[in-house]
Amino acid sequence: MQSSAKGMCYPKKSGKPATLSVRRLLNQKVAALVLLLVLTLAGKAVMAQTISLSAKQAPLSKILPELKKQSGYQFFYNDAMLAKASPVSLDVERASLKDVLAIIFRNQPLTYAIVAKTVVVKDTAMLSQMDVVGFLKDENGKPAAGISVQEKGRSKGTFSNADGLFVLKDIDPGATLLFTGLNVETHEVRINGRSDLATITLKTKVTALNEINVAVSTGYQTISKERSAGSFSKPDMAVVADRSTSMNILQRLDGQIPGLVINNSPSASTDKNTFLIRGLNTLQSDRNPLVVVDGIAVDVSRISTINPQDVADITVLKDATAASIWGARASNGVIVINTKKGKSGKMKVTYDGFVNFQGRPQYDYFHMMNSSQYIQTMREVFDSVSLYMPYQRATTYDPLNSVYGLAPSNQILYDMKNGVISKEVGNAKLDSLGRISNTSQMGDIWYRPSLLTNHTVTVSGGTDKHAYYNSFAYTDNKSYTPGSKDNTFKLNTRQDFNFNRLLKIYVSADLTNNSTTDSRPISIDNRYLPYQLFRDDNGNSLNMPYMGYLSERERPNIEKLSKINMNYNPIDNMNTGYTKSNTFSGRFNTGITVNLYKGLKFEGVYAYVKETGKTQVYDDVSNYQQRANITNFAVANSDGTVTYNLPTKGGRYTVYNSSLDNWVVRNQLHYDKNWNNGKHQLTALAGAEAQEQRTVVNRSTVYGYDEELQTYPMLDYKLLSTTGIVGPILPTGIDRKSSRLSTSNDENGSYFGESETIPRSRFTSYYGNAAYTLLRKYSINASLRNDQSNLFGLNRSAQRKPVWSIGGKWNIANESFMHDVSWVDALAVRATYGLTGMSPKPGSAASYDIFKPATVRYVPGGQALNISTLSNPDLTWESTKTYNVGIDFGILRNRLSGSVDLYLKNTDNLLGLLPVNPLAGTSSIYGNVGSLTNKGFDIALSSLNIDAGKFSWSTTLNMSYNKNKLTNLGLIATPISRGDQLLNNSYVLNYPAFAVFTYRYAGLDASGDPQIRLADGKVTKANNVAKPEDMVFKGVYQPVWSGGLSNMFHYKGFSLSVNTIFNMGNVMYRDMNTQYSGSFNVGYMNFRSGNINTEFLDRWKQPGDELKTNVPRFVANPSTSSAQRTTSYYTRGDINVVDASYIKIRDISLVYQLPAQVVSMMHIEGLSFRAQLSNLMLWKANHYGLDPEFSNSTSPGTSSIMPANQKAITIGAHLTL
Repeated sequence: MQSSAKGMCYPKKSGKPATLSVRRLLNQKVAALVLLLVLTLAGKAVMAQTISLSAKQAPLSKILPELKKQSGYQFFYNDAMLAKASPVSLDVERASLKDVLAIIFRNQPLTYAIVAKTVVVKDTAMLSQMDVVGFLKDENGKPAAGISVQEKGRSKGTFSNADGLFVLKDIDPGATLLFTGLNVETHEVRINGRSDLATITLKTKVTALNEINVAVSTGYQTISKERSAGSFSKPDMAVVADRSTSMNILQRLDGQIPGLVINNSPSASTDKNTFLIRGLNTLQSDRNPLVVVDGIAVDVSRISTINPQDVADITVLKDATAASIWGARASNGVIVINTKKGKSGKMKVTYDGFVNFQGRPQYDYFHMMNSSQYIQTMREVFDSVSLYMPYQRATTYDPLNSVYGLAPSNQILYDMKNGVISKEVGNAKLDSLGRISNTSQMGDIWYRPSLLTNHTVTVSGGTDKHAYYNSFAYTDNKSYTPGSKDNTFKLNTRQDFNFNRLLKIYVSADLTNNSTTDSRPISIDNRYLPYQLFRDDNGNSLNMPYMGYLSERERPNIEKLSKINMNYNPIDNMNTGYTKSNTFSGRFNTGITVNLYKGLKFEGVYAYVKETGKTQVYDDVSNYQQRANITNFAVANSDGTVTYNLPTKGGRYTVYNSSLDNWVVRNQLHYDKNWNNGKHQLTALAGAEAQEQRTVVNRSTVYGYDEELQTYPMLDYKLLSTTGIVGPILPTGIDRKSSRLSTSNDENGSYFGESETIPRSRFTSYYGNAAYTLLRKYSINASLRNDQSNLFGLNRSAQRKPVWSIGGKWNIANESFMHDVSWVDALAVRATYGLTGMSPKPGSAASYDIFKPATVRYVPGGQALNISTLSNPDLTWESTKTYNVGIDFGILRNRLSGSVDLYLKNTDNLLGLLPVNPLAGTSSIYGNVGSLTNKGFDIALSSLNIDAGKFSWSTTLNMSYNKNKLTNLGLIATPISRGDQLLNNSYVLNYPAFAVFTYRYAGLDASGDPQIRLADGKVTKANNVAKPEDMVFKGVYQPVWSGGLSNMFHYKGFSLSVNTIFNMGNVMYRDMNTQYSGSFNVGYMNFRSGNINTEFLDRWKQPGDELKTNVPRFVANPSTSSAQRTTSYYTRGDINVVDASYIKIRDISLVYQLPAQVVSMMHIEGLSFRAQLSNLMLWKANHYGLDPEFSNSTSPGTSSIMPANQKAITIGAHLTL
């Protein structure tokens, strides 16, 4: 058929029959729906358009154009089809079109159909034929694009599109379809009258001359896996795309990469061990891997700006040959992320969205007492507590000794003791508190269900000259904290221009805008007083003045002096302030490729990253902390007046501004050539790179800020921050002056002034890389790079860091003697050696002294400079030497394939603190302190267990083992001479990093005090007697074994994946009680304090209890307790360290792909729905109900953070138009 400029179809003059495009007709029908109302109302009028025609033995080719002219209808046909028709004779006048058509097609080998205002002429011989649709996928469940689909024995055929969809029209119901492709085995399917063939899985074709082409991306180049000697891993991108509990693409790699450990524990975030590749390679530098996005290094903290739906491919580089191209920053491994780009073809529009529901957190996670247990315990210990802490002292304002208000239960006990109330009344009040539980109110008021939603729309397509990819995403992260908001908008675009065979250019921009808002809710869990409610029976919010500075005995007097209400109500306080943050991030890339000569091209990459952020922190004068601040700086005069040195109107307003500028310029020559029929293959590149990162952070704080007028009064900041207020109503300094006068970091208590920091780092690099392959059997890889940085000593030799690597690979499967071994599809061995490095963070070390301003009240004028970082002219890079040997294999037509790698890493010149003469102005200096060794292995296995046509089952296993040892620590800053120094020291000579040392616990003595056993067998409770040799090494708090197991099931349109992760071989402290002296009271504004661990119920109470419990007795007076015993002998004893191993189902995902026939009828290319269940504990080694992922491994007691309810449910959909 021919098409006019308006898209209308006309008779084709060719002799070949033209196939009717049903889809085009249906699309036109959809377009005609706009006129449906008009057609309906005017239907009779349309059919009333009459035909007057007279003809004798005229061919249809003469009749139909005349009908078109008179009726205004369009006609679809071809000349070859009309040639079969018999001549027509008719004589009609003012007849309807319908009647005329019935006359001319009577007894003809043709028929017709009217669709809207179009008449479609059909060959009746074709009515027995049918259209066939289906989806093609590879063995991993991914769409198989570009596969030839042909009717066997005929030339009619088509190709599958990018989603694996194919449509073949006018096929005989008994035909057989033939599927062929470059990397798939030829496959045949008999139709047997089916129009929808659902999903067809094609097997990968692997022969000695045609292997699977897996590309390894290093960020600088892409090279075939078969030619790379390096160790690398790639995740299953289908699993990564479906994971919906986090928008951080790196978090989604959990269990997918052998050798990559992703830690979610509190200690991991504190120690910055969130992502570790093949263990620890540095002590005090950045431990995270280098992350590269589209060839440009990106800070791990900013990886959340990458939309996971935009990611096309991820490669993890683990050994020196794979990672050394990145030089002195690659010791921790490299994660290379490539985002999607457009492809030549028609425009494709996709939508992907999901809703992830996590519910409320487990605020009752810890083993704490209920109200009844707590009240009974307070009764038992009160007599001794009241002797140590008499009422007068317990209720006197004394912030220096952390004495604030009294909890309600303690107030009742003191009132009973002092005769304020009778014992009967007091006991009744205590019994009433013991029957209260605040669990319900805690969950309803201070928590809400967590919800994460994301919507992504992409538009891509292009031609041979220009391809485009655009995406827009919106993310709403509704945390479980009431009043908080977190919204992110992302816009990503990439344009690829292929001007000619010599020149290619691409430009891309990735823009992210994130806005967050938080009010002033409290952070609470069941470590708070279990009986304290927040609303009464009538729904009124309750006051809790004891949670502030003052007891009820002191508060009236302070309020009288200050004339300020010092009551505290957490619910009312929640809306008295806010924190608002807005961050804009833009990543702009431009690349150019110029083909200079045969195989030789110039490649340039130019990137600029700009990030700006603004955080506003405002607390109104009604905020309790601000009322306390005003009182802190207020003076009561003798005449009854009050001098307020802080405004009593407006609020405290702090604004933080941050700006990041990062640019990268890279120019390189790339040569790629093979000759002599592929016997020789050579890939090489050489280039230079320069980059700079500059960060500016400033802060300003004002008081009395009026939000509407945006004004504030001028204050005597010298008086407030330097001289100090003498005799304030609420003194907090030991000299009876106002405290918190520092103008340094606001989070450390700054009240006034401004601050600004501008760290800057620069790198210049020269590099080269080559890979040569002979006879497709023998490959050698080599790289060389020299880095220079401004972060090191003045000596040029210290600033430079040459890194290099060399590796070889032998593809045994390509040898002639393997040709007869049919069950071996792939077999290769490889070995590499190389040197990489690591630099310190900007500001932590430098070639010059770094000073920072300080306010010192004891210095005239109050202004001074502190040494922030002392220079070290001999400071140099850390260097890591890596040895790696590996084997890759595939057998039984690749039904089982995998790789095994063994490695050894030696790191020298570890960066750390060295002691210096205190006369230098500081006690330590950043320097090179020692050496560290890592060794281990990685295993990756994949198997196709069942392949039965419509049903398939495949499995992948990732497993790694890592063990390290500190072999040299040189002149460390803190020499170890006592046993207790090992308790909080994770880095000990001749032991692994992340070491956990404990006392050797020997039970309680007859007085209920803990004892330890020394190395010589002596049992003692004497204080401070343990030497380093008396301590017990219990293990490490980082996993030694880690990995994941994935099972994928496919049946017709259904896909089910079960992904399991495991971490083993590490230890942790269990949840226990750590307080065995002092008064049990809440901390200032601390709603995670006050309650007691249930273990305290089992404490020693009387002689003989030492035979049935290990829990020490309670001694109220801390001074007496510390003089008589060391309670850490128990809390830090070996009996309280447990196995932290666990196995979890990270996610179970079910995906349903609509049948191809349904998809075709909907005029779309694909539609799938998915449901996911995440984070189900299968097994844990400990018997205390602890989730090791959320346990503070490094210290005893309750965890430093409260774990959220990690079980999550996700539903989502993916649509392709």
